[in-house]
Amino acid sequence: MTKPTTRVLLATALLAAGVCCGAQPLPAGPASVEGPTWRLTGLRGVDAAALPSGARSVTARFKDGRIDGFSGCNRYFGSYAFQQGQLVIGRLAGSMMACDPASMALETAVHRALAGTFRPVRTDDRLSLQSDHGVAVLAFKAEPAPALVGLRSNITGFNNGRQAVVSPLAGTTLTLAFGDGVVKGFGGCNSLRARYSVNGDQIAVGTVATTRRTCPGEGVMQQEREFVAALRSTTTWAFSGAFLDMHRPDGERTLIGSREGE
Repeated sequence: MTKPTTRVLLATALLAAGVCCGAQPLPAGPASVEGPTWRLTGLRGVDAAALPSGARSVTARFKDGRIDGFSGCNRYFGSYAFQQGQLVIGRLAGSMMACDPASMALETAVHRALAGTFRPVRTDDRLSLQSDHGVAVLAFKAEPAPALVGLRSNITGFNNGRQAVVSPLAGTTLTLAFGDGVVKGFGGCNSLRARYSVNGDQIAVGTVATTRRTCPGEGVMQQEREFVAALRSTTTWAFSGAFLDMHRPDGERTLIGSREGE
């Protein structure tokens, strides 16, 4: 029998290592996790069929030492760093909304699993966060690049200009609907409209025009002015699971709202 050639032996070794004839894993470092919004597809100890999909998907996004996302019921955030090729994620914090028992149980499991030290393995649009023993603790798939066009959002929080994100007044509704270069909405009393442009996760909102009604109710008109100011000051946007999340240049959140109409 003819012995395999050196070329065949090399190809066999590469194939066994998972780097032949296909995508190669990225080296552990910021490039291995940063960039996409990652959707959770596997969690050790949890049936994959129990993981939500669509706008309710559990997500993670890594950027400049900060991780944030949606964990099944609430938005979360924390910090991360690379140490000797290991990804170290600190303790997570987030909002405190209550949801159904299944969502709360999943959220608890996500928080427990995601804080720690991992070996990240990324191949194309897949990311696996593994233990020191090579066991996958969490698995993710990159979400397609998001788009604002076609999105309608009920705003659940806005920056009041006094370093606080507050909920709309009882009995009032704040909305935004993003078209092709035009955002329309309702400020609790008047309809509004503005031009906007986007470049990646950057957004520039032009002058906001509103109708001229005066509405009764304590604080309604002030709320509308603060809502409009928050929209005008927005410079970045992202989707955080089921939420539209917008910020101004200093990192302060300007608007948070439901993610609907995609």
